[in-house]
Amino acid sequence: MMTGRQNQTPNWRWLTAIAMCVSLLSGILISESAKAQNVVNRETVSPRTALATYATDLTAAAEQGRFNSIEAKRELTDRALQVLASEQKNNPVVISESQAVRDVVVIGVAQRIVAGDVPENLAGKHLFKLNLEKLFHDSSNAEELKVHLSAMLSDVAKSEAKVIFIIDPVQSLIGSAAAFDGTASTLLLDAIKKGDVQCFGATTDVAYQQNVAQEQSLASLFTAIETQGAAKADDQADENTSARSTLEPFVGDNISPDLRELISSSNAPARVKAILQVNNANGESVRESLAKYGARIEAEMPRVGALAVDVPTSAIGKIADGTNANYLSLDRPVLGLGHVESTTGDDAMIAEPGNALLDGSASSIAILDSGISTKHKSLAGHVVLSKDFTGQGTTEDLYGHGTFVASMIVTKRGPYGGIAPGANLVNFRVLDDKGIGTTSALLNALNQIALYRAAYNIRVVNISLGMPAVDSYKNDPVCRAVRRLVDMGIVVVAAAGNDGKDATDPKVYGRIHSPGNEPSAITVGAANTFGTDVRSDDTVTSFSSRGPTRSYWTDLAGVKHYDNLIKPDLVAPGNKIMGAASPNNKLEDQNPDLCVSACGAASNSGKGVMVLSGTSVSSPIVAGTVAVLFEANPKLTPNMVKMILMYTAQQLKGFNMFEQGAGELNVEGAVRLAKLVRSDLNVTTAVGSPLLTGPAPVAQTTISGETFFWAQGVIFKYNWANGSELITKYQGIYGLGVLVSDGITMSDGVLTSDVKMLSSGVLVSDKILTSNGITMSDGTVFLSSGVLVGDGVLVGDGVLVGDGVIIANGVMTANGVMTANGVMTANGVMTANGIMTADGIMTADGIMIADSFRGDNTSCMATE
Repeated sequence: MMTGRQNQTPNWRWLTAIAMCVSLLSGILISESAKAQNVVNRETVSPRTALATYATDLTAAAEQGRFNSIEAKRELTDRALQVLASEQKNNPVVISESQAVRDVVVIGVAQRIVAGDVPENLAGKHLFKLNLEKLFHDSSNAEELKVHLSAMLSDVAKSEAKVIFIIDPVQSLIGSAAAFDGTASTLLLDAIKKGDVQCFGATTDVAYQQNVAQEQSLASLFTAIETQGAAKADDQADENTSARSTLEPFVGDNISPDLRELISSSNAPARVKAILQVNNANGESVRESLAKYGARIEAEMPRVGALAVDVPTSAIGKIADGTNANYLSLDRPVLGLGHVESTTGDDAMIAEPGNALLDGSASSIAILDSGISTKHKSLAGHVVLSKDFTGQGTTEDLYGHGTFVASMIVTKRGPYGGIAPGANLVNFRVLDDKGIGTTSALLNALNQIALYRAAYNIRVVNISLGMPAVDSYKNDPVCRAVRRLVDMGIVVVAAAGNDGKDATDPKVYGRIHSPGNEPSAITVGAANTFGTDVRSDDTVTSFSSRGPTRSYWTDLAGVKHYDNLIKPDLVAPGNKIMGAASPNNKLEDQNPDLCVSACGAASNSGKGVMVLSGTSVSSPIVAGTVAVLFEANPKLTPNMVKMILMYTAQQLKGFNMFEQGAGELNVEGAVRLAKLVRSDLNVTTAVGSPLLTGPAPVAQTTISGETFFWAQGVIFKYNWANGSELITKYQGIYGLGVLVSDGITMSDGVLTSDVKMLSSGVLVSDKILTSNGITMSDGTVFLSSGVLVGDGVLVGDGVLVGDGVIIANGVMTANGVMTANGVMTANGVMTANGIMTADGIMTADGIMIADSFRGDNTSCMATE
């Protein structure tokens, strides 16, 4: 019997605090200020003052008992009070992606002040939370904002109250990127330096690093209060109450299709390894329930809301019903997917004035793969952090895939150099010496990225691996973890997969891998450059996985609802590319023809070179480009990066959007556009405001003597849009906490643009096109978008559409055989004839075909 969404009872104390905070503070802020300040025997400020108009006294509200239902976290409150009471850097900034978590800390301080449980120099102080919405509403320009703030500071000086301003987000009024070009920041900073007022700020980690930590004048005044130690609160708030999260609700049956198939099998194993997604991964009730059913917790990933568990097969249904389970799925195997500067436009970019030093050195890129060899000379000095998640106890690359991927990013420029040779690398080893990993290992690594992102300035993640996309992205634990990182401001680049054909079908649609099926990820397919620098002969490789995504969810009636998203987002060179070979790696040992130089024993020299093909090669080329974009303009958001890459891409003639997305990567155009984007955009920027600092760039690029037009469009979930206003005017989809596709609404199967998110000059199309090689809007109709959104059903699985066959990726038959992707054994692990190592293309029976790592049988890049 299928299990639907159930009413669940989480850890009530902390959830009560989280759930109540937003509603309580919102209610207090919009109520009459006098009600929050009419407190007997306390020194308060007149309701008629500017301070009463634009701020609310939370200590007065706490004394009235307005927060009695909130139970704050003692350790976070203690830390905030410690900073407020210190003599230097006594302006705390609470760091959390969750608005609710930040509010809990502020409320905890207010409660302690009222109770008198604070250091002596904080006794009697008032916490005034600024109502930024009203303040900005009443300030149409910089001068008006300064007048209002000056009046508030004057009220503070006239009163006998000692005041602490609560500013959330702190960067809205503090720093050079604050409202109206930071004109009010100086006013507040002067008051803080003089001791007239203290600031109690709050913001996200990325915003703090960009707007406070990097400005020395601010860093000397403010102290960050990290909430990472309070993972329980942070994780719950991110899942349930964060206003900035784009995570969609779980849908349908909360047991994955392959796991349900397994437990129904007559030869099901006694126990199974699974991924349990819950609201509170640290909750005692979850642990107690799991223990009651004989389940063991093998790994915890609280920042992505997941647990890796070993459970009795007979208890799976009970666990899904009784442990606050959002979704329970198999701990599936994860597998590697497996002249660049000239053909991508990197050389053309470097040749432009002011670009010579753009090498990605401002960011760290996390590589989730088989490890990175510290012995290869081309990668020496780039790895700043290494961790192993396979249990093999090494971070070296014994398989050979991860080192090659890393070299696509950081190898010094040359015939086969990297895109971002100055970037730092975070080496998270999730594939073992055979190139195989697990979902739990991948989730653990993503969880660690959330933990270390600030310390190592991780702004880009490259995932050149994947697994069959079975679960809808709304339920898939890896997709949901990726979404959390993107909401934090991190760009995640994922390989599309190498299942674009099989033994019987030369062109197959619908085999985008997970997490490439996640809307917020930048999903990359592979282009074939034929070994030439010019782009007029470039094509999409035959093996590159095509869209639409065929992951799905099942309703209580057993009906499957497919995601059907347009993927990939773009393509990059990925056929017969040369890169670094780690010493004595198994990939090269098993495939000697991949070796280019310094093979075998000679590989110990640290100068080995081999050639690989696959979307796993294309993905790091895009990841390196993203690092360069962040160096060119550190203020870009993940959605801006995605837009820029798609808008400047080159459409490849004869290929449709399911094959090439927006087109082939164009580094020159992307950097040129990124440098023009304003660096003062913030939460107050209105849709339709100027996006660029000057005139729009000429929408064309010249590479190796050939000039081409940019695609000049952006792909959404089911359709696409074009128009110059995508780059000349600010769009609501460019901020944090939204998806690029949020600019489109759907009613009765009809897609329309959302005027609150997109300006009127952005033109939306409802046709999937085959390109004629000019812009995104030039071509012939391949398919109507309406087919994608009707009911998640795209004609029929295996039915010929257009020029190929659509096969639903990961559809299970009654006997547990996974269509086209290998045979699943009872414990959910692919058997020997179903293992897809590195860049392998699977035939119908799971056997590797000729163009796996070797790519399409065309010209290769020349050696040095």
